[in-house]
Parts: sequence; C-alpha cells; structure tokens
Amino acid sequence: MGHDMHFVFETASVEDALGQASKKWGVPLDDLKAEVVNEVKSFFGLFGKKLKVRVEPQKPLSLLKSRAFLTETLELMGLRMTPCFQDDEHIITLEGPDSDIIVGRYGEGLKAMEYLLNLALRSMDEPRIRLDSGGYRERRKRSLERLAEATARKVVERGMPMRLEPMLSWERWVIHTALKDHADVETQSVGESPDRKVVVMPKLGAADRMESRRARVSVTRARYRR
Repeated sequence: MGHDMHFVFETASVEDALGQASKKWGVPLDDLKAEVVNEVKSFFGLFGKKLKVRVEPQKPLSLLKSRAFLTETLELMGLRMTPCFQDDEHIITLEGPDSDIIVGRYGEGLKAMEYLLNLALRSMDEPRIRLDSGGYRERRKRSLERLAEATARKVVERGMPMRLEPMLSWERWVIHTALKDHADVETQSVGESPDRKVVVMPKLGAADRMESRRARVSVTRARYRR
C-alpha cells in the first residue's frame, strides 16, 4: 500500500470523510489529505447535500502506521523520542535525548523495537520498516564490514567455514556485500529468522591458492636472506 492508496467517501463534510479514513487506517488526521471530487444532489432537496470526498495518506500507509505505532509505544515506555521520516522510505529514525536507551547494548533494544514494529505491521504488503537512532546503523555497518574481512582471513587460514551470530536481513546483506568479490571465500545465509545467520566458507581451490602464496612468500624470504 503506497501513495496510490485512497478511498472515496460519500458524506456530509470533508471533516467527516477524514475522520472515517483516520479510523479505518489507524493514522492521525494530520497524516491524511482530502479532495472534494463531486457534490451529490439530494432527493428533491429533502436530505441535504452530500459530498464525494477522496481521501489518501500523505506518505506510504506503512510509514504512517509505523510512526503512529512508535509514537504510542515510546510514550508508554516513557522515552523522550520522536519517530522521523528519512529520504529512504523504508527507514524511520528515532530522535531524542533517550537514543542511547532505545539502542541498548549491541543494538539489541533497537532490534527488538524493529521486530515488534514489523510484527504489528505483518498484515501489510510492504517491505520491512527499518529503524535507526543516533547514527547506530552506520556504526553497525562499519563494524560488520570489519567483521566480514576478519572472518574471511580466519576462514582462509583455517580452511574451514565459520558461522556468524544471528543477524537481521540488512546486517546479513552487509556481510554478503563486503565479501561478494573476495577471491577465496563465499557466503550463504542459513536458518530461520530471528536466528538466521551468515556462513563464510572457503571457495573451491582456496586452500591450494593459499598454499601457493605461502610457497612464493617462503621462496622470496629465502632469496632475501642470501
């Protein structure tokens, strides 16, 4: 459901149409816009005039429902945070003085809130809504890229696959992207959410290439010693 989502109400006023749409969609009145598309004539003027009013959300409905859900949930938790939209239509940033609290240790608080939000929206045919706060996602991305490179080195050295911790889909995407052009390792996601994780494994022939490189380094060092 996106910007083309709309309903046409036959009602006595624009305000009434907005109220019906707000109740139907579960979003505040301020998130909706209305346009009178036609005036319906009454039967011999006995019942007053009616309007046909087109009402649609000002942003994708999944975003508006997400903001409404987050606003209520944060208030119930007593957290001073405001959900804000970003250029990316699938990301909402939580801004406010309690950003450290909502992120939590290792981002667990933010992950839990994101999981709860998407669970509440599971009936909507929309991409998953992602949350950010205090620049956490960018810090996490850099950390995952370092983890990917370090894991790749260990896999090549040991010649054995390694499983990483369970991750969200965007976190797994960072790992896959960081290693997609690596000469000696490949990646694969295994398991079911929320325990789905990335496995980093040697490519076919990686051990032979590693041994060949070691041999060349050994010969070079021997020549240098002479």
